[in-house]
Amino acid sequence: MKGAVFLETLRPGQWTKNLLVFACGFFALADRNQTVDPVDVAARALAAFSAFCLASGAVYIVNDIHDRALDAMHPVKRTRPVASGRLSPRAAAVECGVVLALAFAVSAPLGGAFTAAVAAYFALQIAYTFRLKRIAFVDAAAIAAGFSLRVVAGALACAVALYPWIVGCSFTLALFLALGKRRAELEELGAEDAGRHRAALGGYTKKSLDVWCCVAALSSLLGYSAWTFAPSTISKFGTRGAAATIPFVAFAVGRYLWLVLTGQGGARPETEFRRHPEILAAIALWIAACVAVFKASAG
Repeated sequence: MKGAVFLETLRPGQWTKNLLVFACGFFALADRNQTVDPVDVAARALAAFSAFCLASGAVYIVNDIHDRALDAMHPVKRTRPVASGRLSPRAAAVECGVVLALAFAVSAPLGGAFTAAVAAYFALQIAYTFRLKRIAFVDAAAIAAGFSLRVVAGALACAVALYPWIVGCSFTLALFLALGKRRAELEELGAEDAGRHRAALGGYTKKSLDVWCCVAALSSLLGYSAWTFAPSTISKFGTRGAAATIPFVAFAVGRYLWLVLTGQGGARPETEFRRHPEILAAIALWIAACVAVFKASAG
């Protein structure tokens, strides 16, 4: 029973965010300018994914200890182990130390650069927990930067080229999701109570978030679309067919934006895919389309 509580503090439901470490390795397999071993890339990416799951888990523990009083008054967060009293802050702190040590132990074989990226990610998230999350818009930018760090770290772990477009698109897309979450929290908690649960919410308005959600969503879509038509993309992957994958991205981004703007979703991005399988289907079709396009160009 205690083991289940310890696992819960690591929030395994959030680990899908760490799948971004596979991004550069995935595209490197189809890049004509790189020669990579698929088995080695997969093994390294899995190790990097594990390291980030552990590191992000340690961050969640620190966050839960720091915010336990506020979480106890939140309609959803009050069920978390530390906020609910099922796990003491001291026990959680010990768990955090063990999990963080494991994260760096897993990181070490992947090289010093990757380990430094994990350390940078952890430092950024600690800064977010203690300060940055109190500042409107800065909090969302810090979250987005954490996603971009995952992409960079994945390239370092797999020893493949870093694709700037993936870094840029991951940042704008994560920024969109973070701002969408703030928009949904304002809708869920009400403008008057929102600031008491999350300090940064006092600096947001629904109108400003509607505008910036659209800007971030459009930026991610336009950035991806521009990449598919870029001469460098055609040269690296030997195909003009990447543009055929745009509709899947457009649908997923557009559908999620509609949910946010209509107040029907966005508060917990990690659960939206389960609640709205059409978005998950679009992502799966995008991956399948990418594989088909790159495989056809290789043939």
